[in-house]
Amino acid sequence: MRFPIFIILALLAACGEEHTEVLTIGPYTKRCQGFIEQDCYMEFNEEAGRWHFFYEGIEGFKFEPGYIYTLEVRLEDRGTEIQDVGRYSYHLIRILDRVKAPDDFDYAKNEKP
Repeated sequence: MRFPIFIILALLAACGEEHTEVLTIGPYTKRCQGFIEQDCYMEFNEEAGRWHFFYEGIEGFKFEPGYIYTLEVRLEDRGTEIQDVGRYSYHLIRILDRVKAPDDFDYAKNEKP
């Protein structure tokens, strides 16, 4: 009898886990074309070693231009049924770092923050 209860408790614990990520957001937005033309954050991709468009908003994040942010975010799965939006919605957990960007900051240089 204890074994099935253990399995149920383990499954309930797994369902309650949150998926979190750390994002590096650049100091300036850029115009981008998703479903509509909009201003996008620029996110630094460690694997590619370059900046790329981040098409989603981040709930709870107040962006101030001129700073490079390191954010801890929680991802909420929207599922695949909704078209024209990303798979996840992003929710700010906390700002890990906020550093003033150099005055001559340029995404084209592919500088690592």
